[in-house]
Amino acid sequence: MKNFEFTIRPAALEDAEKIYDLLNDVGAENTYFMLEPDERTVEQIKGLVRQQTLKRSLLLVAENNGIIVGVLGFIGGGFRKIAHVIEIGLAIGKDFRKSGIGSTLFREAIAWARKKGFHRLELGVLSTNQQAISLYKKFGFQEEGVRKNRYRIEETWVDELLMAKLL
Repeated sequence: MKNFEFTIRPAALEDAEKIYDLLNDVGAENTYFMLEPDERTVEQIKGLVRQQTLKRSLLLVAENNGIIVGVLGFIGGGFRKIAHVIEIGLAIGKDFRKSGIGSTLFREAIAWARKKGFHRLELGVLSTNQQAISLYKKFGFQEEGVRKNRYRIEETWVDELLMAKLL
């Protein structure tokens, strides 16, 4: 495990470009992330940051020396029948993986979700991303299903694992 000093805090609008850069860097690896570079905009990220004001979503960043090196989104269900559900997205910069950032982000966000009264956390993860799958299982997520050949990465079909945790 690498040791880096980092700060966890809610994202601010000023962070949108740095988050955009991080997501593009992770997407460019073409291994762990579902989106490729430039499949999102800075404005879309600002929209996620603004959703926090509705108290149904949380976007946390991990910052190291002024650089955003990790981001975790907890997006609360927008309709009454799924108002108890959170969709999760996570990205950590290549040089900062295995440093405890993912675990710290998850601890903070799960505590927030419990405090807000959410009941279910769910996510999709590439079946090839064993590092992320291990992190999710560490926090009690269980596999609920598989979407076969959901993604095409270069010339390879990759399944998506559906995972969830009840609070």
